[in-house]
Amino acid sequence: MKIGKFVLGDPLKTDNIAAQKLNKGRALAIFASDVLSSVAYATESILITLTVVYATEWSLPIAGAIIMLLFALISSYWQTIKEYPNGGGAFAVAHKNLGEVCGLIAAASLLIAYALTVAVSLSAGARAITSACPSLSNWNMAICWIGLSAITITNLRGTRESATLLSIPTYCFIGILLALIVSGFFVPVSENPISDNMIAQTVAPLLLMRAFASGCSALTGIEAIASGVTAFQNPQYRNARITLLLMGIILSTLFGGITFLAKKFSILPSNTETVLSQIAHQVFGDGIAYYGLQFMTACILFLAANTSFAGFPRLASVLAQEKYIPTSFANLGDRLAFSNGIIALAVVAFFLLYMFGSSTQGLLPIYALCVFISFTLSQAGMVCHLIREKKEYWVLKAIISAAGAIATAVTMLIIVEWQFFKTIWILLILIPSLFYAFRTINHRYKATNTELDLKKGGLSDLLRPIKDLPPKVVVPVSRIHRGTLAALRFAKSLSNDVAAVVVKTDQLEVNRLKLTWRAMSFDIPLVILDSPYRSVVNPFLDFLYEQDEREPDRGKAIVVMPSFVPGRFWQNILHNQTARIFKTALLYRRRKSEQTRIIVEIPYQMKM
Repeated sequence: MKIGKFVLGDPLKTDNIAAQKLNKGRALAIFASDVLSSVAYATESILITLTVVYATEWSLPIAGAIIMLLFALISSYWQTIKEYPNGGGAFAVAHKNLGEVCGLIAAASLLIAYALTVAVSLSAGARAITSACPSLSNWNMAICWIGLSAITITNLRGTRESATLLSIPTYCFIGILLALIVSGFFVPVSENPISDNMIAQTVAPLLLMRAFASGCSALTGIEAIASGVTAFQNPQYRNARITLLLMGIILSTLFGGITFLAKKFSILPSNTETVLSQIAHQVFGDGIAYYGLQFMTACILFLAANTSFAGFPRLASVLAQEKYIPTSFANLGDRLAFSNGIIALAVVAFFLLYMFGSSTQGLLPIYALCVFISFTLSQAGMVCHLIREKKEYWVLKAIISAAGAIATAVTMLIIVEWQFFKTIWILLILIPSLFYAFRTINHRYKATNTELDLKKGGLSDLLRPIKDLPPKVVVPVSRIHRGTLAALRFAKSLSNDVAAVVVKTDQLEVNRLKLTWRAMSFDIPLVILDSPYRSVVNPFLDFLYEQDEREPDRGKAIVVMPSFVPGRFWQNILHNQTARIFKTALLYRRRKSEQTRIIVEIPYQMKM
């Protein structure tokens, strides 16, 4: 507990939740770090596709088309933020306007995308470090895991505190990239390594569309603000809208500028150095400015994972409130953060990094497709919402959302056609699996509520006064210790009809128990049950059923179980945990239509 308090800080009162809300400056740092960091690899993704046929001259028009799509998405989410200020983003829009199926598909896609955001950002950040320091190239995975641990702890300390820590590197990254772009405009081009005969005269439209789809990785992360409106200070939706617009302006400037410089300097992708690093070499040389840019790029890429740590737990809390995932994800932790969601995201991201070996380009297609599924469903849902509500300028707004939905749907299909047999097929397993899990959990909660509902009837048995008869009490015993004595004493306080039961699996141990029992002169009968197959549970359950059938008017026998709690948590593995085995069997192995019996566990706390 002391270590946890030192790392995470003191618990915060619920009354302090208003102080944890974000202003626009902090919100831009915590929600936009992902989408802003994508400039570190989005241009490179375009060039990797175009370099196949030496068609890099198309990079700037493709970047322009992506920026147009960016502002179409911003226009759509501008409306979403006001209409759905309680968060949830694509899930809330699709669930309400397109139905449960579309809503859960959007939720599954977003949860996967958030997890992939962490993995992609950390792996890209590690690559930025190894581009500047090639000697660290064998430590990519270790760098990713260290970054993941640091971000997880930071977020567990609370939203406001994590935003404060993230603001400095986010704004430093924006500043140094703007300096790079402005300086790059004035740097003369000394030599163009790409000759005219290396430039493709004709380019297949499908290739250009693939390059466009690759570059759309720059748009991942826009959803986060719409999902986290509740994190903003009042007026929430206005602050969220302004932050969204600022994010779009900054992103379009940085992405367009980097793509322009890549074309100006004829930069080609390399296995050993990122495109951004090559541009920095051209503009800054090998001086301190270059290493400063690489350091800030690594920082923003690591911190871009924080967008998911802001969005994933909030989306999970919305799903938990709707009873599609365990309700514990809706609970605030000691530091007023959704701790369960943060921990779950960290665990999933850890396994993604392990599975894909910190490969940025290997993760990007799955990541992009998940994001564009949610984009498409969200905008299609907004079209339905606008048509139904028919508020001011609804026709124009519906046209904007419909155009965005069509563009993102086409992009989604291109990604599927291009990468299906490489990595996209994985989503055919993940999304249906999550969808099935959501529906199963939801049906379970509904069934539980129906079972517990007072309107169901049959309350007369539950409200009937208990007859003034002493209950039958059974105490399972394995050996005599202080915990056993405490359980027997409590059992005697409940009733005079008490039986101690031992299941015979070891004759020598039973003989020792009988001698001890006689020596201590207990006035409680000791019942020894045979177990030819060495099972301790089945003979005990059979004995209980016999006790139930004896004088049924007195009700079911009460089980009083002795147990002891080790002084340290890890010491549990040293003991058989017999009480836990009996308790599990009594709760879940009852006969059909049988009511759960009363089970009383008497723990004895060990001091060491």
